[in-house]
Amino acid sequence: MIKKLTLSILILALILGLGLVASAKWENKTEVDPECYIQRMQFINETKGVAVGTGGAFFNSNDGGNKWTKTIIPEVKDGEVYTDLYDVHFVDEKNGWIVGKLLKGAGVILYTRDGGKVWDRQNSGTSIDLYYVYFRDTKNGFAVGANGTILVTQNSGGKWTAISGGQASSAVGEGNPGYWCIKFVTPQKGWIVGESGAIRMTADGGKTWVEQKSGTDSNLNAVEFVNENVGWAVGEGAAIINTTDGGKTWTAQKPGLTEEWFYGVDFINENEGLVVGDYGTILRTTDGGKTWIVERTAKQKGVENIAFYAVSFLKPDLAFAAGQFGEIYKYVK
Repeated sequence: MIKKLTLSILILALILGLGLVASAKWENKTEVDPECYIQRMQFINETKGVAVGTGGAFFNSNDGGNKWTKTIIPEVKDGEVYTDLYDVHFVDEKNGWIVGKLLKGAGVILYTRDGGKVWDRQNSGTSIDLYYVYFRDTKNGFAVGANGTILVTQNSGGKWTAISGGQASSAVGEGNPGYWCIKFVTPQKGWIVGESGAIRMTADGGKTWVEQKSGTDSNLNAVEFVNENVGWAVGEGAAIINTTDGGKTWTAQKPGLTEEWFYGVDFINENEGLVVGDYGTILRTTDGGKTWIVERTAKQKGVENIAFYAVSFLKPDLAFAAGQFGEIYKYVK
């Protein structure tokens, strides 16, 4: 009788989209810097990981995320203050870029060719905060930011050009929604998401961008595609939207939460994915988002209340989440 009752409760929780809580798998915590908010994290492979955060912080791991080394990048110092860094992207273990907040009137873009030992500041050509950077290879990259800003380079960042609707513009994005994330799934197809449910898509390598209807006015913080058709975007008010036709239609998924802002999403295939956000929330799906299971939340007794801004999902039994107070959690199965 007890077993039948327990099974009924589990089924009911899934139907209602309330999820189940299982925090033990995320208890392997590292505090890399309690004064830093980690904004973004990337694992280039299972051994080498990088992250960036507030106060000009760059973090590097060479042992699979067990130990992290912090560096304050001197190129982003203004007087006694270091500007905040919002995103990092490496295309291999040597070549990587960082973008960040305004410094001396210009959006920050940094480049390293030696794995992060030395960083050179590049000329972004814009007086806009830059939130996300993505390179398809060592030459071709994009950066997005406030007021609808899209920057493109074809020579590793030696020159950045602002585009809007595919056309170069010296006053790009004035009054447009801010863009917070950009991802490419092929050299030709990519997506941008941002404020007020904004989604734009390119099918020609970023030369032109067309608007897609997200079906939401929530701010969208992150986007992830696993192939040309299947993708997700997450954001304000526990928003998770999904497409299976390349963004022609987007459908809201139901995580069973309503208050949280979601800041990061990562999938390893069409079925298995993670979402992170406010209240120390970590969600997992194994069916493409039809059901979401709450693996960690501060609404559960004994779980620390921090915001997770970044997630890196490497394989079913290996993942990382990072955020406030320099905390990085490792998923251990």
